[in-house]
Amino acid sequence: MARIRKIYRNPARNKNYYVIDANFLVNKYIPLNRVQKPKDKTRVDKCLSWWDEIEQQLKSNKARVYIPDICIAETFKALARKYYVDNWFKNPSEYRNARQRLIKDITTTDRTLKSRSRRIKYHDISTSRDIIISVDRFYEVFLKEGLEVSLPDLIVLATAKYVVDFFDIPKKYLHIVTLDRNLRNGSKKIQELPNAYNPTIPEDERSRVFISLTSKMPL
Repeated sequence: MARIRKIYRNPARNKNYYVIDANFLVNKYIPLNRVQKPKDKTRVDKCLSWWDEIEQQLKSNKARVYIPDICIAETFKALARKYYVDNWFKNPSEYRNARQRLIKDITTTDRTLKSRSRRIKYHDISTSRDIIISVDRFYEVFLKEGLEVSLPDLIVLATAKYVVDFFDIPKKYLHIVTLDRNLRNGSKKIQELPNAYNPTIPEDERSRVFISLTSKMPL
């Protein structure tokens, strides 16, 4: 049976959970008007469109974002490169602001943690033994398919598997977001994984993926 590649923006019985990679995360903090090359500008713009959708869901308590710890480190590294090498930030203040926005997203204050009605929008996932075991297994699948992927990419997939198994999140409510085409395509070969989306390719653009609850699709 073919997978349904749609995401309800307002699920009635649950919320959407996103496991994201560093390339998608870093584009949330890039000033679009600083990107010079048309291809890069389109890439960032499509990611920002997805982020706009996710942020709306977060505000209405219909979503949560999970980030593997290694992807957080990769995002700080990528931001530094965008500033020092690619010149995507105009000045130190702009670069510092991007870093502070990232830090704010991934940091939960003590006050929030103590609150009875707390809402955790972003949550980091440590690389545990269970994740490492899945990385090894998934790597074999990608080798057989002739698809090159990096270790952080495999950790994204393994984290999604971990979240399904240990957080008891139904697979249909969990969504992997990556800018790596091999990772997206290879994940289809692993049935226990949820759908993976790449916002930069036509079939995964925001307008084609997200639908309202009134649409005729089984919950």
